[in-house]
Amino acid sequence: MKPSLYMRGVLGTCWYNFTETIAYVVIHRKTPDNLAYTPKVKYGKEKQQFMNLCTRKDLNDEKKPLFIYIHGGGFISGITKMRDTYVANWADKGFFTASLAYTYAPKKVFPGQLQELLSGIDFIYDHKDEWNIDTSRIVISGESAGGYYIMFMTAIANDKTLIEKLGLTFKHADEFHIDAMVTNCGCYNLKALLDDEKEQSKFPDIKMMTTSFLGMPIDEAKAFLETEEGSLSIPKVFKGYPPTYVIYCCRDWLRYEAFDLMKTFDELEVPYKSFEGTGLIGNHAWPIATFVKKARFCFEDAFEFVSKYIDV
Repeated sequence: MKPSLYMRGVLGTCWYNFTETIAYVVIHRKTPDNLAYTPKVKYGKEKQQFMNLCTRKDLNDEKKPLFIYIHGGGFISGITKMRDTYVANWADKGFFTASLAYTYAPKKVFPGQLQELLSGIDFIYDHKDEWNIDTSRIVISGESAGGYYIMFMTAIANDKTLIEKLGLTFKHADEFHIDAMVTNCGCYNLKALLDDEKEQSKFPDIKMMTTSFLGMPIDEAKAFLETEEGSLSIPKVFKGYPPTYVIYCCRDWLRYEAFDLMKTFDELEVPYKSFEGTGLIGNHAWPIATFVKKARFCFEDAFEFVSKYIDV
């Protein structure tokens, strides 16, 4: 990777993690007393290889469905604890929740983060009996770049050949499946993010973020995405895709990613429901701020949607 590209990504990490720290102060709420919260459970040796766990104390001895959350941050940033208050809502509904952290780009590039997340999922499966998790019931969710990662996890669950093609390891691949998804202002089409003719490319710094993730300058990245190898970096939507709750926001350029995704869902007859964030939650990913009335409604609506497809 060119030093200038690497440095832009590192500076982006510093700036966006600073803004997320401010957002954490605004969004975070004390964990309710009825929930057991365990932060920074290590699933690997590297700094960002950890997960935050949350579950209802009264369900310790019961098998619980699994809710996996993958944070966003434009591939280059993301403070996992900033999402804890949102994820705790799912724990309160009866899920065992695991919010996964991973190494930011450009310190790692595609598919390095995918390997970390698969290792995290392996870790959860290895402890499923200890934690009383029912891995036959799984909901996966994420916002922004987390939307990319959850779509990739879904693609891998559907097409196990991706593991070998991308040089990944996944011990529990044969067991892993996804019953439903919740994506919040997610991005998934790397080609569109770099294409000046696409509205989603107007998202602030998205080209810097995407090229940091791919580890190559923009012209090289565009050429790479046109190759057979590069096409593997864009998660595919398929017939039989899990039911998906799609959240987008009125003042977010990535809403065009959601529009394209829903169009594909219509073509493939994938069950989905959409929600538009407006007003106080009209900016990118702010529906996680469930202290706002409309964001709370969004959460409850998403829970009602996934409950049609999974027994909670």
